[in-house]
Amino acid sequence: MLLFRISLIFLVFININLLFSLDYKLKNIRFSENHKNKSLRIVLDLTHKAAYTVFSLNNNPRLVIDLESKSDIKKFKNESKFIKEIRSRKTEQNVMRIVFDIKSNFYIDRHFYLKKNEKNIFRLVIDLKINNKNSAIYKEKRPSRDSQFIITIDAGHGGIDPGAINIGKKEKNITLAAAKELKRILEKKNFKVFLTRKDDTFISLRNRRNIAKKNNSDLFISLHVDSLKKKTTRGTSIYTLSEKASDSITAKLAERENKVDLIAGVNLQDVDNEVASILLDLSRRETKNSSSLFAESYIKTVRKNGHRVLRRPHRHAGFAVLKSTDIPSVLIELGFLSNVNDVKLLTNKKTRLRLLVSLAEAIEVYVNKRRSYN
Repeated sequence: MLLFRISLIFLVFININLLFSLDYKLKNIRFSENHKNKSLRIVLDLTHKAAYTVFSLNNNPRLVIDLESKSDIKKFKNESKFIKEIRSRKTEQNVMRIVFDIKSNFYIDRHFYLKKNEKNIFRLVIDLKINNKNSAIYKEKRPSRDSQFIITIDAGHGGIDPGAINIGKKEKNITLAAAKELKRILEKKNFKVFLTRKDDTFISLRNRRNIAKKNNSDLFISLHVDSLKKKTTRGTSIYTLSEKASDSITAKLAERENKVDLIAGVNLQDVDNEVASILLDLSRRETKNSSSLFAESYIKTVRKNGHRVLRRPHRHAGFAVLKSTDIPSVLIELGFLSNVNDVKLLTNKKTRLRLLVSLAEAIEVYVNKRRSYN
């Protein structure tokens, strides 16, 4: 009987290890290009539908894909005339960053998954447009070295919309306190800072964006605190706009946040169509790239300073509050009210300030990068 139990445990152990060793493997990268239309399709063959983030960097044109993968491929065969080089590295446990050095300016037209084929392979597709004729029509507004950088900070929820609630703590109160504290920190660094709300007031999602536009903002940051059924989940994360959500949890979060206007009877008829139309705009693509650049700066800074982050801290979905066409916009979840440790961190001014100081540092890094592009 003892021998049987030992054998059973051994078999279970082997099967679990086998299961994890096969999960999220990148098998191959393929290319399809049309030189007449100047388009490039990149296809990643995967054993599973892995979570991913994709964005572009315009300074020395690069496409960046962060992929949840256990693959240990060191080099990829470059079969595209549009690509100079392909590089890859692990940015964190089981996350692979693949960088494509593109020979010309480009923009990301779309990205999506195809259903698994007869060989049980999922295909992640990224479509690029190279040197598009219209790409020069819109030039993104970048702050000059001499101009004062303008930031609008949005304290999520407010008034009749409390946001997440747990053990007597309300999201709307934490975000307002954090927004005011962040404003003071940034003003000491010579930034010009506005708040979407200064007290416990309800403001619609569209009006939050309008306030940022009215202030001629260079960056819009919406602060939030999430709550999940899984109480062990904790840490900060950052979200940028995308037509499709990066994962099911983010999709539910965006859906929940986008419906807050219903509390005050705000008409949401145009919300669903708005994302799709804006994402087709050339200026939206440029703004998305800048938003992703800030997200990268934030993640690097908070990790460096020892803050807890989610397993995949940069995610994306169709958040209504992030739909400004010409203002880089991000939504930051400072932590989780559903987690006891995060509640202590977020409700204690001293520990909350530590995270906000790191956020301010990330903003400085981002601004310096943006100004260096001029």
